[in-house]
Amino acid sequence: MKVLLVHGVGHSEANPNYYEPWKTAIAANLKARGCEEPIEFDGLLYDDLFLQHNDSPGVYALAIAELLGSAAVHSIVDPIENLFRPSRDFGDDVRWKAGMVAQLCVESSLRTALRGLLADKLRSFQPDLIAAHSLGSLIAFDFFCNDARASKAANNATYLTFGSQINNVFVHSRLFPGPIKVPAVRFWYHLYNEHDPVFTAPIKITDNRFLQVLTPSAAGHDPIGTPDAPGYLNHPETLSKVWTALASPKGARIFRRTDNVIRVTQAKPRRRAVLVGINEYPDPANRLEGCVNDTFLISAALQERGFDAEDIRVVLNERATAQGIRDRLAWLLDGSEDGMERVFFYSGHGAQMPGYNAAEKVDHVDECLVPWDFAWTKKTAIVDDDFFALYSNLPFPARFFAIFDCCHAGGIHRDGGLRARGITPPDDIRHRMLKWDAEQRMWLQRDFPPINRDFGGHDHEKSAYMGKNRATYRIGRGMKGRVLSQSVYRRLPPDERGPYLPVIIEACQEGDLSYEYRDGTASYGAFTYSMVKNLRVNPGLSFVRLVSHTAQTLKALNYAQEPQILGPDSVVNKPIPGAPRAAGRKARPMARASAVRKKARRAHGVRRRG
Repeated sequence: MKVLLVHGVGHSEANPNYYEPWKTAIAANLKARGCEEPIEFDGLLYDDLFLQHNDSPGVYALAIAELLGSAAVHSIVDPIENLFRPSRDFGDDVRWKAGMVAQLCVESSLRTALRGLLADKLRSFQPDLIAAHSLGSLIAFDFFCNDARASKAANNATYLTFGSQINNVFVHSRLFPGPIKVPAVRFWYHLYNEHDPVFTAPIKITDNRFLQVLTPSAAGHDPIGTPDAPGYLNHPETLSKVWTALASPKGARIFRRTDNVIRVTQAKPRRRAVLVGINEYPDPANRLEGCVNDTFLISAALQERGFDAEDIRVVLNERATAQGIRDRLAWLLDGSEDGMERVFFYSGHGAQMPGYNAAEKVDHVDECLVPWDFAWTKKTAIVDDDFFALYSNLPFPARFFAIFDCCHAGGIHRDGGLRARGITPPDDIRHRMLKWDAEQRMWLQRDFPPINRDFGGHDHEKSAYMGKNRATYRIGRGMKGRVLSQSVYRRLPPDERGPYLPVIIEACQEGDLSYEYRDGTASYGAFTYSMVKNLRVNPGLSFVRLVSHTAQTLKALNYAQEPQILGPDSVVNKPIPGAPRAAGRKARPMARASAVRKKARRAHGVRRRG
């Protein structure tokens, strides 16, 4: 067995014995699982190429800042606090850690040289296993994705990635635009440790030649770790799932057979929905009335269109914390590659808050949902990052619908008047987004750099994705992954123009307000009530026409809010899926219903008097 080792960030070539712990761990684990054939190792060394192509340190510094800011999208630990301080100079430590990842992303000549180096090594060594750590996994994956020689270079090899940044939002958007796919290898194992702070990210793709292995450990980014905190290569999960399969053909067959059984058993191609409604915010001034009713109304409408009650999760009031919503979002989108509908509905307050970059400076605005425990911090808000980490790599046929009955402009209401579903920032938060104009003697909104200066489309489309200020991360748009220039974007094949875009239906336009409506004595969101009413009257509507009809209803009711929809044309212009339940079905005979009631009373010891 031939094993090619590809190291990660750092001065790896400075230590001539750098790969020895890897070799020891891999050999021991393969032998423990019954590998009888001799194992031959070789290592790829490439640090000198990074020195030769060190041409744009200023560009790297900007890229590092963005890379640092992207890491928290996927990690449960703070990478800035644990690894780097962005206020430091572009020194040796940062240069050989974050700097190498950033340099790879922005230096095309470096990537070309690295591809040639790896192609030569694969041709001469012909490995059975390519074990690539951290930056090394990016170098290998860039070769597989962007080099014509890769189609035949490693067809019979297994690809093992660990501590990898392949699906990090910054790296993915620049090196591998479009959905992540299994390269031309025999099989791909991806080891993911949620406690690894070095910009790592999980990868969720549906392919019989791919398996993500979760390896949680306090060892973090270390390939080896300690007996108490094992690293990637000697983690028990790696031993049972990877080394067992690679140790012998028999082990591989047994593992693949077992894995296929598990995949089939776990597969649940059913519709799912998460419905969030928050009336009872801790601050009495922020409390609403119709949000809980909205969730029950939407649940009824979904069940009328074929959703099973057991596949709908409702989260209300104090249970709808930021973490509670994130946990249910993960459940909602798990396995959503199956093409069945996944629906996220939110009814409550919305807000906008200043967003910080890695240098701890406000440089954008985050549109957010307001959980029950909201405290004007990113940790207690639901922002686009929370969605993007889950849906960005979905295949285009997946069906994810996000419906928001809230507004983000902030709202002021008077008792007895219309109640708006948005909250205004307190003055200390608002101050971060303002600047003093000495000439006008007025406070004005600060100017922030655009998220993507070369984003295509008309002004209306740009506003829909980036806000009127072009610097707002709007929920569900995934703008952190839409950084390519328009010219590059147009050259990509249609199935690689990522990231995935869900269907987003919102109660109002940016800057407008979303209101509540009272139907008799019951309160609802004006938008939600009108939308469900129109869906029931016209069950065959497309998404676009449903939103249009709802806008007409709101206008007729004298509500100054105009709902909007954003999503792929191939979805939003087609009829809404899910045939309604048959109406007019005969009720059960009264005698039978009466018998059922009598049986229930007897079962519970209830007797009628007289």
